[in-house]
Amino acid sequence: MPRLARKAAANPCAAKNPCAAKNPCAAKANPCGAANPCGAAAPVKLTNAEAKKAYDCVRSAMLSGYAKSDNPVAAIFAKWPPFNTVPYVSETHGQRFVNNYANNKIYGRFEKAGAMPSGAAMAKNSFVVAPDGKVSVGPLFVMEKMPSGFNRESDNWRYTMIMPDGSVAGVTKGTGSENVEFCIACHKTAQQHDSLFFMPAQYRIKQK
Repeated sequence: MPRLARKAAANPCAAKNPCAAKNPCAAKANPCGAANPCGAAAPVKLTNAEAKKAYDCVRSAMLSGYAKSDNPVAAIFAKWPPFNTVPYVSETHGQRFVNNYANNKIYGRFEKAGAMPSGAAMAKNSFVVAPDGKVSVGPLFVMEKMPSGFNRESDNWRYTMIMPDGSVAGVTKGTGSENVEFCIACHKTAQQHDSLFFMPAQYRIKQK
């Protein structure tokens, strides 16, 4: 892959936003260890073709790693419909390149989707591209809409973060729940859309 330049970006959940401060994949609180690729970094600028090629390079290793978690979503999300045309940089997920998958086509209405039904689930896999072109797998971020009464604080969403080796960094109301509290705090800023953020319009797959 050719030498790539860094691309600066404004993160809407950075600075004073709770998404940044308590992110367990941030430098000082990284549960993965110092050498793990989940540490966020400034993104490099890729063409759409380069982003797709980078994803293709790590997809197999990515899926097999996540599947080691025994999380049901991790095992099947790649079979769900994708909702982005090519991997894109997510400012709210450590400026990693990500892909969006969902088990419910209602998600594809984006801002017009309304409240998601119980059982709806979204998965966002991620990877990092270093300035020298090296591609590394990042965490898998999962949102699952649980039955009413599951957790008022999260609007009944269960958040799970799965690391590249299949270890689970945290799950709402489960082991390591403190490590996904930043997910709740960040997504609550989008309560008008049932705590959902949506990708930039240029990357969306139009729904029929």
